This record gives sequence, C-alpha cells and structure tokens, in this order.
Amino acid sequence: MSRTKLFSMKLGVALMVIELLIFGPPEVWGIDWKYYGANDVGSYFYEIESVKQLSPNIIRVCVQSIYTDRGISHWVREGGKEFQNLYFSLVLSEYHCIERSIRHLSIRFYSKDEKVFYPIQNNEWHFLVPDPMSEALFKEICK
Repeated sequence: MSRTKLFSMKLGVALMVIELLIFGPPEVWGIDWKYYGANDVGSYFYEIESVKQLSPNIIRVCVQSIYTDRGISHWVREGGKEFQNLYFSLVLSEYHCIERSIRHLSIRFYSKDEKVFYPIQNNEWHFLVPDPMSEALFKEICK
C-alpha cells in the first residue's frame, strides 16, 4: 500500500472519529417529528420524544408549526411586521386530558434564517379551542 493511500485512510478514520465526538452517533442528529395535520395556515408536527406523561392526566409535548403564506400573513396582521420573515414556531405545551385544557409553556418563533424572535413564556391554563388541528393532536396524545 502506498504512503498516499495509507495517509488518506488514516485521515478518513481520524475525521470520522472527530465527527462522532463532536456530533454524537447519527441517530441523535435528527429529531423525530410526527405529522398530525395541515390547514390553510400551515402544517403541524409533534416531536415524538418530547411526549411525556407528567401525571395521570397531564401530557407535555413540543409542536412544530410550519407556516404557509396565509399563515405568515395572519401573524403579520396579529403581531406586526417582525413576522414577515416567519418560517416556523416551536411550542412546548401541556395538555390536561380530563379537563380538555392546555397551557403553552414556551412559544418560539423562528425566521427563515432560523433565528429566534418574539419568544413567549406562559403558564396559564386555557380550555382547548375546538379546531381540527388542536383536536387532532389532543386525540393523538390523550389516547
């Protein structure tokens, strides 16, 4: 085996080891999102690994909403011009399955260049709004 080939092999192995040390094993690189619906405002997914049963009746989940042009227009009307570059949001929520209520612990909006803007923290419980997307997620996690 030539020195060049041996050096290339050693370099390849070294780079692979460094990559594993920095990024971890490949299965943890991505987040496993499950699609649960779409409407004219956007498409909705929840993070499977985030679903946690905190008590017999309370479930915590992280939801990703990827907005359509119509969804972005809605947020611009409701929240102002800073939403013009809106791409998606991540919402950490808790569902009370018996009382059919929800509280959004954290809402983070992300721009098209994936920068966080307009983060919201909240702890108040609200009754679940009867809309198809909320109902679909409620049925999925409160089985």
